[in-house]
Amino acid sequence: MNKTSVLMVMVSVVLAGICGCGPERTPQTGFLSDYSKLQVVSDSSYRYLDKDAFGKNTGFIVDPVAVRFHAGAKALEAKSEGKMTEQDIKDLANYLHSAIIKAISDAGYKIEYRSAPGIARIRVAITDLEKTNVVLAAVPQARMLTGAGVGGAAMEAEIVDSMTGKQIAAVVETKAGSRVPFTGLSDWGGAKSAMDEWAKRLRERLDESR
Repeated sequence: MNKTSVLMVMVSVVLAGICGCGPERTPQTGFLSDYSKLQVVSDSSYRYLDKDAFGKNTGFIVDPVAVRFHAGAKALEAKSEGKMTEQDIKDLANYLHSAIIKAISDAGYKIEYRSAPGIARIRVAITDLEKTNVVLAAVPQARMLTGAGVGGAAMEAEIVDSMTGKQIAAVVETKAGSRVPFTGLSDWGGAKSAMDEWAKRLRERLDESR
């Protein structure tokens, strides 16, 4: 085998290894209609976007935010230990839903309630929640360098054509709270910070599609 053939084999092995680290190894709840199109962005982020289809939408139906904690979620342990209540979960789901609505409206798109051509449906599920450790989060050095105590959240979300159900965009992501000192210093400040970032990214994507 010559050097070129050996190199090609090595490249194939490396690519196979990369593909093996794809979405199938992320915690999945079965919430998304399709996980197969997700591409690796980082160790904690997987995304898919059909830019052409996304840009054709004039409005969005926003389903209520679901809660589907994946196996091994920190939220499950927190619930079992009494550190997270059903009201906490409901409030955070409502917070994320409101942030999504605002992002869409601020981008100049309509909030719709019926399926129609050019209208997409946004489906979101919170898959994990991590409480902020206010004591650790208040220490600037620890927070800036290690992210200690910042809390955070994880989600699965997709945008589908409201008429056909075809997936237009999808994301599976875990995100820590803000590492800026003295921000989000409340029990769920980190989770809300992560949700704010998701809503901000949606707004940016909507602006880009115009």
